[in-house]
Amino acid sequence: MTGWILDYDGAALTLSLPAEEAEALPCGAFYKLSLRRYIAKREDGLFLCKPALTYRDCQRVISLCEAECAKRNAALTVSPALAEYIQGRGNYLEQRFRLGVEIKNREEKLLPRFQEYQSVVNAAMARPLRERQMWDSFFMCAMKRSANFSVPGSGKTASVLGVYACLKSRGLIKRLVVVCPKNAFGSWMDEFFLCFAGKESLRALNLHAPGLSSTAERRAALRFDAGNANLILVNYETLGGVLEDLIPLVQSQALLVFDEVHKVKKVGGEYASAALALAEQAEQFIALTGTPIPNSYLDLYNLLHMLFPSDYDEFFGFSDVLLRHPTPVEAETVNKRLQPFFCRTTKEQLEVPPALPDKLLTCPAGGEENRLLELLVQQYRGNKLALFLRILQLESNPQLLLQRLDLQDFQYLLDDGGPAGDAGLDGCGQEARQLIEACPPSGKFRRCVQLAEELARDGKPVIIWCVFLDSIHTLSEALEKRGIPTRCIYGAVPLEERQDILQDFKLGRFQVLLTNPHTLAESVSLHSICHDAVYFEYSYNLVHLLQSKDRIHRLGLPKGQYTQYAFLQTEYQTEKGPWSMEGEVYRRLCQKEQTMLEAIGRRTLEVLPTSEEDLEMIFRPLLQ
Repeated sequence: MTGWILDYDGAALTLSLPAEEAEALPCGAFYKLSLRRYIAKREDGLFLCKPALTYRDCQRVISLCEAECAKRNAALTVSPALAEYIQGRGNYLEQRFRLGVEIKNREEKLLPRFQEYQSVVNAAMARPLRERQMWDSFFMCAMKRSANFSVPGSGKTASVLGVYACLKSRGLIKRLVVVCPKNAFGSWMDEFFLCFAGKESLRALNLHAPGLSSTAERRAALRFDAGNANLILVNYETLGGVLEDLIPLVQSQALLVFDEVHKVKKVGGEYASAALALAEQAEQFIALTGTPIPNSYLDLYNLLHMLFPSDYDEFFGFSDVLLRHPTPVEAETVNKRLQPFFCRTTKEQLEVPPALPDKLLTCPAGGEENRLLELLVQQYRGNKLALFLRILQLESNPQLLLQRLDLQDFQYLLDDGGPAGDAGLDGCGQEARQLIEACPPSGKFRRCVQLAEELARDGKPVIIWCVFLDSIHTLSEALEKRGIPTRCIYGAVPLEERQDILQDFKLGRFQVLLTNPHTLAESVSLHSICHDAVYFEYSYNLVHLLQSKDRIHRLGLPKGQYTQYAFLQTEYQTEKGPWSMEGEVYRRLCQKEQTMLEAIGRRTLEVLPTSEEDLEMIFRPLLQ
C-alpha cells in the first residue's frame, strides 16, 4: 500500500510520499499555506523538516497530514521512531515540570531523597544550611537546570554551595564556575571559605586578579592554571573574550552559576550572546537573581533561553513580543509554566531578624533652595529625569547645578532605558547663578554629617549611600575634618582596593563607608560589622534599594540584632503646599516592595512600573 510516511531520522522529522504526489505537493495550497513553514528542504520524494522543530511541532505536522490524507483518501503512516520520539520528549518535559512542583510542595514521597541529600551536604560542609536553604539547594540539584529568585540577603550563595558539595561528593563535578559582577568575587570566595572551612580548601582562579589584566593573560590562565581550581570567577563583561577557553572547563564536570543574572536580561544585548553560548554547554546550571523582572516579562527571555537552550520552544515558546506586553491571561500562563523551574525564599522565611522601622528625617529647605526649585521646574518640566537629577544636586551641593549634566551617565538609575542627552542650566539665567552662589550647605547635607558623626561617636559603623561622586567626596571631607575616619568606594576604585577597604571596614579600622548602589549594591556582606545605613541620595530604582539594604540585613544575623535605615528628605514650600521629592520616591519604593512581597506570596513574578511611570507619579503633586 502506498501512502504518506512520517518518520524521525534521529535529527529531524521527514515526510515521504509517492513520486507523483511528491512532485505535485509543493504546487498545492496545502503545502503553501500549511506545510511549507515546517520544511527545510526536499530531496526527491523526501521532504526534510527543520531540525529545530519541537515535539509539539511534530504533533502539528501529523495532524495537518492526517487531515490532508483524509481529503485525498490516502493512507498516513507514523513510524515507530517518530512516535517514540514524541512520547519520550513529552514524558521528559512533563517529568521535569512535575518534579519541580513536587519539590516545592515538599511532597512526602520525596522526603527520603531529601534526607539523603541533606546527609551528603551536611557531611561535606562545615557550616550547615538552614532547612529552607536546604530545600532550595535540593531543588536546584534535582532540577539540574533551574533558577533561584530568593530575595537579596537570603543566602542564595550558600544554597548553591550545597549543590556543589553534593555533586562533588558524588564525583559528578570537579569545579564551580561562577559568572557574576566583579563586586561579587569576594563574597563567593568568602562564602566558600566559611562553608567548607576544614573540609575543602579554596583554590580560586579569579580572572581579574593582579597580573590578569588582558584577555590574552586570562585565556592563558584558563588553559594552564584552571585544572586544579575548584572555583573559577569571571564577570559578564569579560566573558565573551574568554568563552573559547571557558567552554571546555564547563563541559568537563562543572557546575555553572550565573549570579545577578539580570545583568544579561537585555535581548540581543552586548553580553547576552556569550552568556547564552556558555549556558548551553553546561549539564548543571543555576541562575541567581533577587530581582528577576524589574521592568517587564521580557526580562525573562534570555534567562529562559539559558535555562532551556534546546527546550525553550517546547517548555515555553513565548515570543519577545508577547513577553514585552502580555495580557493578564498571558501573564498568568507565563507564571504557571515558569513556576516549577525556580525557587524563591524570603528573609522572613529564614527568620532573619526584622529591621527596625525606617527613620525618615525631614530637612526643611532654605529660601534660596525653594526659589531654585521653582526655576528648575520651569527649566526641566519637559524632561523629568533631568528634573529629578537636578533637584538631587540642589539638595546635595547647589554648585553642581552650574555644570553640564549628561543624562547618559545616569542610565543605571533607570534600568529600563530612558531619555539621554545634555541638560544645562543656561535657561535659568543670572538669578539662578546668584542664588547658587548664595546657597549655604543644604539642610540635608548638614543633617547627614550630624547623623554620621553621632553614630560614629557611639561606636556604630555606618554606610552612607549616595548617587553623585561629588557627594561621596564632599561628605567624606566634612567627616574627616570632624575626626571621623572614612573610606570611599565608587566605580573608579580598583577591585583589589575595594576588597581591602571592605576588609578594613569589617576589622573596624574606619567607621564610615561612603559608596553608591551602582558600585556596591550587589553581593557584598557587611552585616557582621555594620547595622546602620544612611540614605543621603537615592532613586526610585527598587533593585538598588533592596540590594543596598541587604548589605547589612542578611541571613546570619543573630536574633535580636537591630538593623536601622535612615532616609534623608528635603521638604520644600511650594504654591501647592509642602512637597518632598524624596518623600514621593520613598512612597513609590514602599509600594513596589509590597508588590514584590505579595507576588512572592502568590508564587508569581511581579512586574514593576517603568521609570517613566515612576517619574510621572513622583512629580504629579508638583506639576499638576
